Amino acid sequence: MKRIILAVIAIIITVCTVSCNIIITNNDTATSESGSDEVTGEETQKEYPHSNMELAPLDEIIATSENLSVAVSTFKYFFMDQYSSFINQNYYYLSYFNLNIDENIPLHDQEYTGGQETTTWYQIFLDRAKSQFEQYAKFADIAIKEGMTLDENDKASIEDNLKSIDALAAEYSQTFEEYMAQFMGEGMTRERVKAAIEITQLGYKYYLKLYNTPTYTEEQIEEEYKNGNGKHSLVDYNEVMVSALYDETDSEDQVTAAKNTAKEQAEKIKALVESGKTLAEAYNAVMAESKTEEVTETEAAATESEASTKTGTETEAETEEETKELTDKDVLYTKVEYSSLDRYSFLYDETTVQGQINVTYDDSGNAYIVQCVKLPYKNTDKTVNARHIILSSSDYDTEEEAYAVAQKLVQQINEAQDKKAMFLSLVPEYSSDTGSKTNGGLYQNIIPGAMVTEFNEWCFDEERQVDDVGIILTDYGYHVMYFDGFGEEIWRYDCESSLREADFEKAAEEIYEKVQITYNEDLLDRITK
Repeated sequence: MKRIILAVIAIIITVCTVSCNIIITNNDTATSESGSDEVTGEETQKEYPHSNMELAPLDEIIATSENLSVAVSTFKYFFMDQYSSFINQNYYYLSYFNLNIDENIPLHDQEYTGGQETTTWYQIFLDRAKSQFEQYAKFADIAIKEGMTLDENDKASIEDNLKSIDALAAEYSQTFEEYMAQFMGEGMTRERVKAAIEITQLGYKYYLKLYNTPTYTEEQIEEEYKNGNGKHSLVDYNEVMVSALYDETDSEDQVTAAKNTAKEQAEKIKALVESGKTLAEAYNAVMAESKTEEVTETEAAATESEASTKTGTETEAETEEETKELTDKDVLYTKVEYSSLDRYSFLYDETTVQGQINVTYDDSGNAYIVQCVKLPYKNTDKTVNARHIILSSSDYDTEEEAYAVAQKLVQQINEAQDKKAMFLSLVPEYSSDTGSKTNGGLYQNIIPGAMVTEFNEWCFDEERQVDDVGIILTDYGYHVMYFDGFGEEIWRYDCESSLREADFEKAAEEIYEKVQITYNEDLLDRITK
């Protein structure tokens, strides 16, 4: 069900901005017995039986449920979205893994060999399309049954999606239908595309209701924190690593010796810490001892062979120069989120005490020495709420023009008596973010690292105050930012989210089992060639 969650909460399907008419491989042309390169229509038909397949009529009903009747055009939208997205995202990897697709050959007639069972590329994309379609359609079915409809904000969001396609088409001097035909086939009119997006919008709307309806008591949240066994906590610890020094040219005995040396050094470090030294002090002492032994061995070898051109003093000087002593600050890691790695597991054990030290080894023989500095504790930092207006680069002739508009908006906001009210009034006209345009550009309960770097850094600036306004630049364009305030403490938000996701998974599973979608298999087999 985790995949269901990730897919449903994704932004409403948007059309890819490049044509998927990509030839991954060339179709080798068959030759006749006479040596001619010509291939007759009859031979082509025989080799690729689906070349002349009659496509399913776009307005025929291809899928039904209790409350939905879905046209071929709507399902085709999902099918071609899967196809085009897959090609664009995996173009450079397909040939490497010998997963070749030729746009000149019907997908029905191209074998897919990437799985355990041999199938066709058509079946691969059909299965993907059905999975994605059902994620939205089953929620949409229940939404209709419960009387949920698309409101004005929903309709505005859909219209923004359609306008974005208009803008892309205009860049290529094409109509909406001409642009869509490039990668979805002929006949995908504005109304047909709108019908497909409406299902995603309604399904997404019901998801939000299903996800946000439950409420939780303080007792439930505290219980989730306790039962999380550290998953909702932060920890502070010291850590150093001792590497097993060997390379691929070493013999098995040499590799074993290197691993044993690393283990011996790790145990010495642990013993020194337990005797009262800090981890940094213990590490430095053991590493210094190791380097001294290496220098002694090098001197002895040079004396015996008289082949070395360096004196022992020179070798020792180089060793000291290469060895940098660690400070306590170098080995300390604070406010670290939960990790499932074996070397940190002891930090979350109920029997662990502050100062306890543990050593683990990986397959390469490297030793990880970890010391508990502070037992698991709640992250009482708060989430933040921020609003933004995206001035997409594609909406302006130059970057300078977009920046000038951003500056103008910031000036308007700062000069207003009510900054927030002014900001809200500007969002619908200027923002190109369909995901937040209809709610005043708001993103709530943002946690550190959840947004792109520039967005994150602006939101979590230590000096940030409510009503702050600013401009940042990301790959999406210029953002006019407004700081709306602080949300919940992160530990609490994390626990509540965990409870909410568990309840959502259970409810969604019930819907998936309850809502049945029936397909017209004949039409399903003729979505595209």
